[in-house]
Amino acid sequence: MTEIVEEDLDSYPFPLGPLGEPPERFSELRAQCPVVRVRMPSGDTAWAVTGYDEVVAALSDSRLSRAALREPGAPRVIKGPDFGDNPFNLLSQDGADHRRLRRLISPAFTPKRAEQKRPRIQEIADELVDALEAGPRPADLHHDFAALLPIWVITDLLGASRERRADIQRWTDHLVSITAHTADERLRARDESAAYVVSLLAERRSAPGEDLLSDLITARDDGDRLSEQELVWLTVNLLVAGHDTTVSALSRATYQILRHQDQWASLVAHVDDREVVRHAVDELLRYAPPSEIGFLRIATDDLEVGGVAVRKGEGVIPIMHAAGRDTRHVHDPDRLDLFREDVKHVAFGHGSHFCPGAGLARLELEIGLATLARRLPELQLAVPPDDVEWSSGLLTLRPKTLPARW
Repeated sequence: MTEIVEEDLDSYPFPLGPLGEPPERFSELRAQCPVVRVRMPSGDTAWAVTGYDEVVAALSDSRLSRAALREPGAPRVIKGPDFGDNPFNLLSQDGADHRRLRRLISPAFTPKRAEQKRPRIQEIADELVDALEAGPRPADLHHDFAALLPIWVITDLLGASRERRADIQRWTDHLVSITAHTADERLRARDESAAYVVSLLAERRSAPGEDLLSDLITARDDGDRLSEQELVWLTVNLLVAGHDTTVSALSRATYQILRHQDQWASLVAHVDDREVVRHAVDELLRYAPPSEIGFLRIATDDLEVGGVAVRKGEGVIPIMHAAGRDTRHVHDPDRLDLFREDVKHVAFGHGSHFCPGAGLARLELEIGLATLARRLPELQLAVPPDDVEWSSGLLTLRPKTLPARW
């Protein structure tokens, strides 16, 4: 057995590859050692998992716990206050409480319920493209399209104020920070977002509407299936996770498909075939997922991941967005091909923490990309692909700007 020398550990997160590609280290690790110890920004160590089979196994293992992150002395990704410290955060719960909270929100995110929102999402997408066409050229597809469509959808779904969309985006940017913002900024965003939700809950109690938040209030006030703190933080979770990853997925997918103009031409040619568009979204999620960073879990018992012994109390990071380029499952995975048959990814997770809003996110991606292809078929990047700069230090990955012309 090779001895692990602490000074030689990889620093996590890994540096992004060129042209918005995944870290080059992912490919090396999948081929050589899909489970490897890394050092996190906090200085603590954890096991990073990059292979498809190993990631799925880790995500399926109940002995790898999100709730155990709150245990004293548990490894941490960053120092200082973290969104995961909150015991009422859905992303940091396991077991019965996690299942209970998911059951409350799952009905709003079934494929059938998501499909019912198609007309409204299409209306939003068309309104945003109208603004692009009326605005300056080149347009910024990130700030003026990809960053707006998901937040408009989630605020509609929850009945949140349209006037606070910019605040919600700012709070989110801080809450998903790893190194981009300070501990004080993260803490302030946590407090401000919770205070806004408290005021929003008061509004909905006095004037209920036909929205998910009103349904959750009913579950809290009539059925007593939610504590008040759970209700507040579940709503914060929905506001943040309900749009941020979709923003990154849509912006990153748009960049990559425009960088591959042959694939863009294929999408334009088949834009009215919903099955083709759905398949294209899956390939783009495989090729350009919303993040290159995984969520830390803590081993609650000794176990093995990919043949590597993990001890109780150690951290494990299943990097689900690294799994989509595993050559054991995908032929020539570094090639974007909207018509490939071997699309395989876990961009929405796996197991008990599989993203409950996956159906809605897929629909937003389908409608967003199809609307651009249908209405702006000559769309192309307005700068060389390697001139696009990427935001860093966040859980999710997106370009700082995405200049485009048509």
